[in-house]
Amino acid sequence: MKRTRSVSTGTVRDPEVQIDEIMSDKVVTVAPKATASAAWARMRRRGIRHLVVTSNGRVHGVISERDLGGIKGAGIRKGLRVEDLMAARVVSVNPETTVGRAADLMRTEKIGSLPVVDDELLVGIVTATDVFDELGRGSTRAPLPGWVPKPNKRESSSTNVPLIPAHIRVFGVNLSSEKRASIRQQLGRKLGKFGNSVERISVRVEDVNGPRGGVDQMCRIKVVLSGFPSVVFEAQDASLDAAIGSALTGVEQRVRRTVQRRRTGPIKAAARPAGHPA
Repeated sequence: MKRTRSVSTGTVRDPEVQIDEIMSDKVVTVAPKATASAAWARMRRRGIRHLVVTSNGRVHGVISERDLGGIKGAGIRKGLRVEDLMAARVVSVNPETTVGRAADLMRTEKIGSLPVVDDELLVGIVTATDVFDELGRGSTRAPLPGWVPKPNKRESSSTNVPLIPAHIRVFGVNLSSEKRASIRQQLGRKLGKFGNSVERISVRVEDVNGPRGGVDQMCRIKVVLSGFPSVVFEAQDASLDAAIGSALTGVEQRVRRTVQRRRTGPIKAAARPAGHPA
């Protein structure tokens, strides 16, 4: 079996959009021991050109339609397994890699997709279309497209309200300016109380299945916190408003638990009297 060498970018923190804000967490994978014919059938059924080869959540390689011989490659695939044809050198990124860095990698390596790996486990995938579409949108978008006001403490007499950057990205749905403003107002009401801990917020609203319909309206909210792990909550519903409402409620609860857990710290065991059995 071929050995995998994963090339990762490392953690990058700068003002650019991060990969976890545009990646898909619905990755189509295949096992190394699967037959090449089965991999080809899965690729054709899903309408995609690459499969990530994984075992126990870890990336072992990537296999493309070209590796499998294409439409006329039945003879190439016959009797072989995925591990025999896959590319074992995997160029990957982590969730905090910037879109600009990902674009540079794709140009340099001449590849059309990047697995997203966190702590050696596959968490998503991003395609060249995702990356370059995002860069194209960036050229027509204001650097900070929206702000969530933090509410002042009641005892404060200051008239200057600090701000939290809130980026809203929309894919396949119509979201009016009024609805965007409403989302930012709700974010302010729900997360403003944690203002000292919040660095920035990103909201992704998407019609997952497009014209096929179904329970496919998705809202994903990520809150980057200072001194805490980032919080992500995703909700899906047939109604866009319901998906957004569920995501707002869910992310508020998770942020509260994250912040309170750090503030309270571990519970210390009560001291036992001398001679008391453990």
